[in-house]
Amino acid sequence: MHWSGKNTKLYALALLFFVLPVYSFCQADALLRSGKLTDSVIKPKASIHSLYAGAGYGSNMIYLGSTISGDKPFYAASLTYGFRNSFFITAATSHLKEFSPFLAFYNLSLNFSHTFNSWFDISADLAGYRSSDSMQDTLFSDFVFGDITTGFDWKIIYTRLSVGGLLSEDSRAFLQISNSRYFETPEFFHGKALVSFNPNINILFGKMVEIEITPGVYKYGSSPPFRHFKKNLYTTIESYTYKYGLLDFEFSFPVTFSYDRFSIEAETSYILPAYTNSDYPVPGGFTFFLNAIIRIL
Repeated sequence: MHWSGKNTKLYALALLFFVLPVYSFCQADALLRSGKLTDSVIKPKASIHSLYAGAGYGSNMIYLGSTISGDKPFYAASLTYGFRNSFFITAATSHLKEFSPFLAFYNLSLNFSHTFNSWFDISADLAGYRSSDSMQDTLFSDFVFGDITTGFDWKIIYTRLSVGGLLSEDSRAFLQISNSRYFETPEFFHGKALVSFNPNINILFGKMVEIEITPGVYKYGSSPPFRHFKKNLYTTIESYTYKYGLLDFEFSFPVTFSYDRFSIEAETSYILPAYTNSDYPVPGGFTFFLNAIIRIL
């Protein structure tokens, strides 16, 4: 198998994040964060039952290294029920600008988390996504994704290791590793407000396709996991093979302002793909997400 100099450098960078404590990148993953509750929203109001409503805007919805908003901006609304601050059910819907129908797709997600001690916790997620009938071919086919995540608090950084599987027309497995560093300001406005920060880096592994254009010349890509891989009929291809490899890096910097029952988060992310392929392009560059959450109960 032949590797370019760029791929060699990216894999070396990935290995560095696994082996060394990363002080400069000190928890978000590549998964959709719409409706996800931040620590600063949940902690001050922990109780047996809770209910949250959220609304957000994003420049592009990236999920498992692929766009499910068609590289278009989106608007999202969500409702989340929580039980004992450990089990959450979220229902959300999204609208894409200049797309019809108005509600382009929906998702329902379940989350359970448990903290064992000051340095170790686990969580499990299950999410189902359905697009409207008229957009099954335009956006994505319906799919379900589940994962199990372990979290390790090293005091300086917080590391998450997540193993997940996707059920769709092209089912596959994913591995994600993230390092983050959460910190917050002292409380102000009579102890009701604070600002929190959570810079992080996420590394995503998944199934890739290796394309041999001519003998000994290879290109790499990753088809959207929400539909079957489609071969390019306009090029002379020797062979297609599949392998498990590095898909991308995601660097993100969420900033959250919380006041009593209300929280607003702004997050800028930069996605660095681990490969380039003009036939099967991958999302890359900057994205922006703005989300507001209010606690009802």
